[in-house]
Amino acid sequence: MNLGGLVKKEFNRIKSDKRTLILLFVIPIILIVIFGLTAGGGPTKFFTGAVITRDSMPTNDAFPENSSIYDETFISVMEHNTTTWDLYRSFNATNLEEFSEAFDSCLYYLKNELIDVFIILPENFSESIENNTNPVIFYHIDGTDSGAISAIEVAFQEPLAMFRVEIDFLTNFTIMIPHLEFGPPSWESQILNYALPLILPIIIIATTMNLTALSIVSEKPLPRMLITPTTKREILLSKIIANSVIMILQAAEIFTLTAFFGLYSLGSLFYLFLVLIMIGFSGICMGLFISTLSPTEQGANQMYMMLLIIIIIFSGTIIPAESLGSSMRIIVDVLPLNHASILISDITMRGLSFNAGHVILLNLISLVFLILAYIAYKFKKLEV
Repeated sequence: MNLGGLVKKEFNRIKSDKRTLILLFVIPIILIVIFGLTAGGGPTKFFTGAVITRDSMPTNDAFPENSSIYDETFISVMEHNTTTWDLYRSFNATNLEEFSEAFDSCLYYLKNELIDVFIILPENFSESIENNTNPVIFYHIDGTDSGAISAIEVAFQEPLAMFRVEIDFLTNFTIMIPHLEFGPPSWESQILNYALPLILPIIIIATTMNLTALSIVSEKPLPRMLITPTTKREILLSKIIANSVIMILQAAEIFTLTAFFGLYSLGSLFYLFLVLIMIGFSGICMGLFISTLSPTEQGANQMYMMLLIIIIIFSGTIIPAESLGSSMRIIVDVLPLNHASILISDITMRGLSFNAGHVILLNLISLVFLILAYIAYKFKKLEV
């Protein structure tokens, strides 16, 4: 049987498996509808920030004598005296051009996750303190992590309190947050967009793994086909082609459905769709590996559930990767969910293109599982 005939046969097998088709196309609809109509979030405990001080810039007529003695004290507190903050960099803007350059630099740091927030001290910062006229502090937050928004507001009270003690100033400060950086606008579906980087990869990987986990171990005609000139490589290739077509259709369904419920993306939607396809392909490769390695359907189902649980636990979200030891972090890096989640978050929330490192690792994981599936199938003994 030629490759075209094998692919057609595989499509017929998939078409006859109503349970798998329902799981593949109906479950994503149900889950996305649920997440599209609900809400939630989570906290962050340690933050890295940058400070832009405009204190050396000329002030208005209310403060004719320019003073900038307290901004350095504030920066020093941020750098040395806090337990929840780390100062990445500080900028001293003496004119609008320097401030614009510093602001753009901080936006770049924020977009690339080098900092979580950047703080702006206004032109009359020191003068306001000297005249007891309620100093104002601005800060810009990365809105990608919804839980970090409220957590940063609480954590910022520590350096603020230490600064007030340092300068013996007890009058309250006014803190202003112009808007969140890189978070979905308030008029968009908040929970759906915050949940997408995690729930989409889980849905796609779980369903595509299920699609292929029984594709070899449960198909009875395969041993008899090997009596013919058909090779195991052709059989495996036909399954990859047929299942990949089905997976692309599923990715299109998920992409359309999330757009209907208010998908917000600063980056390219085309890149996002390609990422969904890459995630689905990794699930197909892992499912084929399970199917070639398992001797029975029951064993394949058990291995599928075990691998899926491991993938979810070591996704870098349930257990933060930073809290794991170096040896355990290797597990996070060799599983697809962490890379998939970061890629989606970078595109939708930060407006970035492909992160080359995560794209390479995600596809490398797929390739490794595919090679292992071929090796396992090649040496697998089948009774005719």
